Amino acid sequence: MSEGSSGDDSLSVDRRSVLKLFGTAGVAAAGTGLGSIAFSGNSAAASVDIGATNPGSVTNDRGDLSKVTIDPTFRVEWSNLDTAVGKVFYVIEGRTRDNGNWSNWSPVFRSTPWLTPGSVQGADASKPGTSGHLEFTDPLSAIMNRSSAARGAKSEDPRPLPRPIEVVNELGRPDYDSADYSNIGGVDASTYLAGNSMGGADSAYSNLDSGELSRTEGSAVEYGDSSLDDNGGTLPLVNNFPGAESGYYGAADDTSRFDVDEDGASDTDTVEIRYTFALQRLNTGSADLGDDPSNIGYTPVSSFTQNPLSDYSTIEEAVRADPWLENVRPEDVNTGNSELVMDGTDGYPSITNNGANSAASNVYDAYQAIADSHPAVISTTAQFTVTVTNEAGDSGVTGSTGAGTSGGGQ
Repeated sequence: MSEGSSGDDSLSVDRRSVLKLFGTAGVAAAGTGLGSIAFSGNSAAASVDIGATNPGSVTNDRGDLSKVTIDPTFRVEWSNLDTAVGKVFYVIEGRTRDNGNWSNWSPVFRSTPWLTPGSVQGADASKPGTSGHLEFTDPLSAIMNRSSAARGAKSEDPRPLPRPIEVVNELGRPDYDSADYSNIGGVDASTYLAGNSMGGADSAYSNLDSGELSRTEGSAVEYGDSSLDDNGGTLPLVNNFPGAESGYYGAADDTSRFDVDEDGASDTDTVEIRYTFALQRLNTGSADLGDDPSNIGYTPVSSFTQNPLSDYSTIEEAVRADPWLENVRPEDVNTGNSELVMDGTDGYPSITNNGANSAASNVYDAYQAIADSHPAVISTTAQFTVTVTNEAGDSGVTGSTGAGTSGGGQ
C-alpha cells in the first residue's frame, strides 16, 4: 500500500504474496513462515503459496514499536469450475503471540473486487468465467489509492493515501462491542466482526470511525478529515478505505506486547496473518433475468457488460450476447446478493451448514470451515517475527556551557 513509515520506531513489513487457486477439493496444510495449500482432484490441481520472512529487528532507546504493517500482492487463479466466477471476496485477519499466548484472530481488511471491464493500474482480471484469474501486481496500498481515485472519492478517506494495512499499532484493536451501530440497518458488533452484515465502507466511516490517525502516549490525538458525514464514531478504523469501498476494520492488536521497558533487553514476538478467499457468482440484485433494463433502476449486471445494458431487451439477453460475458451462462447468475460459486453442489459442502444464513452470506468462520474441501474457497496463513530491542543507556559531558534540550529516542 503506502510507503510504510521509516525510522527506528516504525516497522513496515512488505508482503509479496502469490496465490493460485484452480478449482477442486483438497486438504490444507500450513507451515510456519511459508504457508502452502495443495489440492488434487479428477479435473484440476491447485496450489497456494504465501511466503513470510522475518522483517528483522527494531532497535531504539525506548524499546518501543509504533506499528506493524503489511502490503500484499497476490494472484488468484481458477479453472474447471461448474459455475462462472464474477467476484473474488477476500478477508485478511491478524493475531499476535507473546510468551506463547496467542491473541484472538481479528479481521483487519476485506474487499470484493469485481471482474468488470477495465481495471486500475496494477490490477489484472480475466473476464468472468469458470476459468480465470485476478492479480494485484502492485501492492494493495496502490490498488486502494487508484480505486479511490477512479471513483472520484479520495476525499472520502480521512487518512493519507496510499497507506499499508496496519496489523499492530498504538491505537490498538477497536472496541467493536462499544460502538453504536443503530444507524446501520441490520448490523451489530457480532455481525460486523463475523462478516455477514456490514453496511458500506462509507457508512462505516460516517457511523463508526473516529477518524484517528495516531495516538502516542503523552501526545495529542491526531484526526483526519473526510467529505463524508461524521456522526461521531468512536472506533479507530485505520484500515477502512471508504473511497474504494473496502477495508472496514482497524488493527488486530496494540503494540504493548512488543514493547521492551528494560535497557539492553530484547523481545521477539510473532505476527500471524490469515487470508481467506471465496469465489462468487454474478448477481442481478433485486432485478430478474427477464427484466427489461430500461424498466429498472440498477442491477449489478450493468457493471459487467462491455456494451451499455440498455442495448439489450432483457438482462438475460445481455448475459448471452455481451462480449465481456461470453463465458457466462444465464444460469450462472443469481438474484439477490452474490452467492458462493458451487455452494452445496456436486457433493461439496455449503456455508449454510457452517453458520451462514445463505449462500450469499460472507461469514468468515463458515468459509474457513469448508476451505479444505470446497473448490471455490481457500484459506491459508503466514507468520513472521518481530524483535524489539531497548538500547542500553549511556551519558557523558563534553565541551563548554550551552543551553539546550533533546527529546527521547524515536
